Amino acid sequence: MEKKKIVAAYCRVSTLEQKKKGYGIDIQKRDIEWYAETFKMPIDNYYVDEARSGISERRTALNRLVKDCKAGLVRAIIISSLDRLSRDLRFTENLLFDLAKAGVRVFIADMPNYDGSNRKDVLIRQIREAIAEENRKEIIERLKKGREERIRKGRMAGGTLPYGYVRRGKEIKINPQEAEIVRAIFTLDSQGKGHREIAASLNEQGHRRRNGTAWTQRQVSAILGRQNLYREGIIKYGAVIGKISELIMI
Repeated sequence: MEKKKIVAAYCRVSTLEQKKKGYGIDIQKRDIEWYAETFKMPIDNYYVDEARSGISERRTALNRLVKDCKAGLVRAIIISSLDRLSRDLRFTENLLFDLAKAGVRVFIADMPNYDGSNRKDVLIRQIREAIAEENRKEIIERLKKGREERIRKGRMAGGTLPYGYVRRGKEIKINPQEAEIVRAIFTLDSQGKGHREIAASLNEQGHRRRNGTAWTQRQVSAILGRQNLYREGIIKYGAVIGKISELIMI
């Protein structure tokens, strides 16, 4: 007996949007459920990609959804808005082409009357995709300028702190336990030890990285590559350079 094809819903919050209001998964689900109820399309399964701070954005759910579509398991997808697929026009167009080729229809909650077979609707869709792409570029540019200004003012650009430091409220301080390991790495390096050898030495002494995993040659190299930070308090973001003397630990 042939397996029944499902109606799927897809939601996504990107790294850039995780702190902004109006893009949350719950809000997207509410809009999708409104659409599904209005047009009598019960949802069989949700595919959700939710970015986490400090982790690279991987659309594992979208990849799984596309795979299921190509396998003939999905007949329709509901999204809350076009930019939930992507804010890249070419990526979105290629994705929609592949889904149409697989016989899968895409329904858009904030375009309730959209018809993918209507040329005018497709044109409006493409215009909206272009606007979403431009908005993404503007967000990235604003973030870039904001981080550059923080560096100029002698503050960290943001994101995950380099090893050896910790946030105390709004301030960044030296983490004594991590700083001890950083100093040990530089001492071993000054003795002519190789990066692989240094990692092995740290592991033998029971030292672990911030996430609890063992030290590797790559991680030791990353520490030694930040000499200007640890020795002089020099911070960088792109071509912009600043200095925080309180961050010197060697």
